[in-house]
Amino acid sequence: MRSCCCAVSLIVVVLLFSMSAGAVNIKDVTYDTKNAGKVLFSHKTHITVKGVDHSCKACHDGIFAMKGSPRATMADMEQGKSCGACHNGTKAFSIKECAGCHRVKEIVYQVKTTGATNFSHKKHLTSTPDCGTCHPRLFATGKNKPVTMAEMERGKSCGACHNGKKAFGIDKCTACHPTRDKHYDIRGAGNVRFKHAEHIGRYKCDSCHTTLYGINGKGSAKVSMKAMEKGKSCGACHNGVKAFGVKANCAMCHKAK
Repeated sequence: MRSCCCAVSLIVVVLLFSMSAGAVNIKDVTYDTKNAGKVLFSHKTHITVKGVDHSCKACHDGIFAMKGSPRATMADMEQGKSCGACHNGTKAFSIKECAGCHRVKEIVYQVKTTGATNFSHKKHLTSTPDCGTCHPRLFATGKNKPVTMAEMERGKSCGACHNGKKAFGIDKCTACHPTRDKHYDIRGAGNVRFKHAEHIGRYKCDSCHTTLYGINGKGSAKVSMKAMEKGKSCGACHNGVKAFGVKANCAMCHKAK
């Protein structure tokens, strides 16, 4: 009886070992693309979806070989090959919804004259989910050459959409370029604060920049009250016609204690 039990135990061990040895160990696969970052393929996510139902045969070896499948281009996928066999907008989300696989990030452009300018993929994808709207026609999926405002005004880069029709015009500078209040310490007249927010509500940025002031304070020399009375600096608008005159009420700018 004891030898029988030992034999049964040995059979169970052998079976468990065989099952363990034959188990399929699947793992996530990361693809490095040339200009579109890393793409993560999750077996765990795909094997549970309807139509696959834990069956590896749903993809292997019909769509993908178990090992060494050749790389497929986006053009190949659009023709139903590789991921495109399912990601056609019917079985699963379309491959045109690039952000479903390609991880996008927020971009900060260091602009010399205006400071850091943020570009939000998240905001743009909410209104325009098709990445093909911008890539690669307007922007490469990798690093792009800087574009001037003059070029944007001619429809290049951001100006292709930010033309005042498809989206706000590039003349609304503060929608992209951050502004801040300016503080001037005037000897004998206290601290003068210039509020961008108040002025932007009434004027456009090019009303002052760069005819009256350089951008970000560059090239803007201090101006005396006498010079303002002659139409220089603040006096170009604060002349009693366009806005209150520089002589009218000093306390409007110079805060008395």
